Amino acid sequence: MREIIGGFSESGRYYAEIGVNGKVNVWDTSAGDLRHTYSPSGHLNSSVTCITWVQTDNTDLLCIGTQKGFIEFYNVASGSIQSKVNIQSKAIKSIYCTGKHLYIGSDDGYVVKFDLKTNKLEAKMKAGKMCTVAVLPDGKILSASREIKLWNFSSGELVHKFIGHKNEIRSLHIIEADKCYLLSSARDRFINIWSLSDLKRDPLASLVAEDNISSVYVHNMRNNITVTVTTESGTLHVFEHVLNGCVAHPLKPHGTLQIAVDNIKDEETVQMPIICSKIYDSVVYVAYGTRPFLAFENIKLQKLNKCTFIARQDPRKSKSVVGNYIINPNITDSKCIELKNNRSSNLPLETRLQNMSEEIENTVQTKGESIVHLLIQGLRSNDKNLLESALFVKDERTIDNTVSRLPLQSIIMLVRKLIRLSQDRTLVSSVSAKWLSAVLRIHSSLLLANPDVLETFLPLENVLSTRLNNFEQLGLLEFKLKALVDRLNFDKQDKEKEQDALLVYNDSDDEDKRTTDEEALLTFNESNSEDQSTSDEEEAMDIDLNGDDHPNILR
Repeated sequence: MREIIGGFSESGRYYAEIGVNGKVNVWDTSAGDLRHTYSPSGHLNSSVTCITWVQTDNTDLLCIGTQKGFIEFYNVASGSIQSKVNIQSKAIKSIYCTGKHLYIGSDDGYVVKFDLKTNKLEAKMKAGKMCTVAVLPDGKILSASREIKLWNFSSGELVHKFIGHKNEIRSLHIIEADKCYLLSSARDRFINIWSLSDLKRDPLASLVAEDNISSVYVHNMRNNITVTVTTESGTLHVFEHVLNGCVAHPLKPHGTLQIAVDNIKDEETVQMPIICSKIYDSVVYVAYGTRPFLAFENIKLQKLNKCTFIARQDPRKSKSVVGNYIINPNITDSKCIELKNNRSSNLPLETRLQNMSEEIENTVQTKGESIVHLLIQGLRSNDKNLLESALFVKDERTIDNTVSRLPLQSIIMLVRKLIRLSQDRTLVSSVSAKWLSAVLRIHSSLLLANPDVLETFLPLENVLSTRLNNFEQLGLLEFKLKALVDRLNFDKQDKEKEQDALLVYNDSDDEDKRTTDEEALLTFNESNSEDQSTSDEEEAMDIDLNGDDHPNILR
């Protein structure tokens, strides 16, 4: 489940969030219907980046920040824009309301103070890169990216830094008790609680969830705080903590809530993800289901003190009779089933893993839709593993499907990432080329409307020109190497032909002839040796008769 940008209104009557298409969707929590869908004018190049609720004269207004630096106040009751302000900055990153003022953080690193009554900009301060902002009761400013910075807004002086998160911080919550505290959360499993009075280096306490956090709400009763957390797997955690000092070990949830589809018997249990929560007067408001079909329910906080599992009808289906009773997704007093130390009755691990990747069973999704969420998470967190999992796709149809479903504010981020990948090794650059081709084909109008399009594509032009200049030389080198390999293979084949024969065959006639010749030669040699010995004997006899060679005997 993706990160939640939105939440419940101050009265709890409405729920709003930014959809994957860059538009704002507003639900009526009492009826459970999608009431409004809003996109700013020229949304192709001015999509919605952040929203927050503001209440003026008992009227719920939705404060909308856009990619072009505008703030729009949307009246949900009338379904129209009440006013519009140009902050004269880049994309709006965060909006924080203090009642009379709005503090607006933008992508160019400035925090702007806006008066809601006069509709005028009062002050401006440079705070650097930020993902979210918050304001203390004494007027000091908190800005956060990977670290939290405390600023003196009037002088622009940096007062203190809080370092304790590995990922980019997504939410800041000010807690006013005997002292002033800060609760921060990032896209991981941990929530840190800091002291703003003592300005200690380390957090006072940490809360740990079972999965990455998607939304956080804090309810304060003096020094007792209750924190409700929704995770990416669709589970609601409830933490309770007393702010009375440091805690050495991370605190685990006091209670847990999971919601499943009320199926017929003998059917596999399917979990419905809980998307967001808020506490009103000891009652927890929860939004659950699959967008855009959401349901809303009120559960008493005291019932969420253990592992709780409830079954509800799928919001995608209308009211229907099951057995002898009607299941209504909007129940004021919900009946909870407590699972006392019985973890085996929980949802199976396979279903939980599917929920983490937003591939919940019984939900009709294409392959492109699942990659969209993975790609958005990778672009926002700059996680290499997530980006590789999303981008290394061979099917061109899946690539087109994914690009067409990407929210508009993510297109430029994707293009810049793909251009950086095009400078990498051959395999990675070939993958980036496929995605760039799909983006240029599908979102050409958006890219042309972007004033920074030339600056964005300039690195790609340099890469292409360099590779084209070297293409002829590389082609010639490839030809030479191929010729060399062919020559080596040819020489190897010649050597194999010159080798001695492994088998020699002799004909039987040749063997008989060879035997006869050998016998004749042997007989001839024997006769010669006999003649020679006879001749030697006769010569010796002649010598004896003449007596020339034996004088001693004659004497």
